[in-house]
Amino acid sequence: MNPRELYGARLSERRRHNRRSTQGNVQLTVDTEQVDGHVENISRSGVLFFSDGDLRVTVRVDMEGESTLRTGRLVRAQRMRGDSFGWAVEFDP
Repeated sequence: MNPRELYGARLSERRRHNRRSTQGNVQLTVDTEQVDGHVENISRSGVLFFSDGDLRVTVRVDMEGESTLRTGRLVRAQRMRGDSFGWAVEFDP
C-alpha cells in the first residue's frame, strides 16, 4: 500500500464530502500577506508554530475543459516524498 492510500484511509471517516479521483491542473495563489503565531519548537532546519489566523488562498482548477476559481484556506501542506508536496485547501461555502 502506498503512503497516500494509507493516509486517505485514516482520514476517510472525518471527511464531510465524498472525494473522486480526477486529472487536471491547479494554480494556487496565496492571498494572506502575513500569519502571526506562537513558536512550538525550532531547530536549524525549521520552525513549528501555531496560529489562530488562516492562510487564505485562491485556487484555479482546470479540468475537463473548464476552469473554476474558488477561495478558501490552506489546511494542510505535507511533504509526500522527495520534493513532492501535498496541499489541502478547504473551500469557502
